[in-house]
Amino acid sequence: MDSLSPSNFPPAIPSGQAVDPRVIQSLQGTKPWVRLCSVIGFISSGLMLIGAFFMLIAGAALGGIGTFQPQGAHQEVAKSALPFAGFQIVIAILYGLIGVLYLFPSLKLWKYGSAILRLMSSGSPDDLADALDLQRAFWKFVGIMILAMIALYLVMIVVMVAVIAFGALAAGSH
Repeated sequence: MDSLSPSNFPPAIPSGQAVDPRVIQSLQGTKPWVRLCSVIGFISSGLMLIGAFFMLIAGAALGGIGTFQPQGAHQEVAKSALPFAGFQIVIAILYGLIGVLYLFPSLKLWKYGSAILRLMSSGSPDDLADALDLQRAFWKFVGIMILAMIALYLVMIVVMVAVIAFGALAAGSH
């Protein structure tokens, strides 16, 4: 028999009946921490987006150095800045994408905290169900992000090993 079958769950609270105060108190105790994590997520996201913006501007400025074609020793500096400018622009775009990605779990936590607040004032089983559904959505998103990061790390490891192997082969052929 499946452990998640409906017969293994207690019966639902009939509509109009209040939620056990201990349940509300437990969720109420998490609300300040949920809000704190949400606010820190919003701040982190904002700082990452601001940092990405300035890195993008700096990368574009470094890329522009090579177009002026200065004379003498400065010409070598300008040429050496071009690859760094491209790398900085790529990193800025990645920072921006991560900053936007951080907004989603922060929003989910904020909504979860709001649902806890509604539950505290109403004691309604519907508000409890809403709060728990929002909590589920948050953890589902975090789980998907973790799996995506593991996959990304694995791909990065394979790429790094391939680059090192090709580099060693190229160095050995000279």
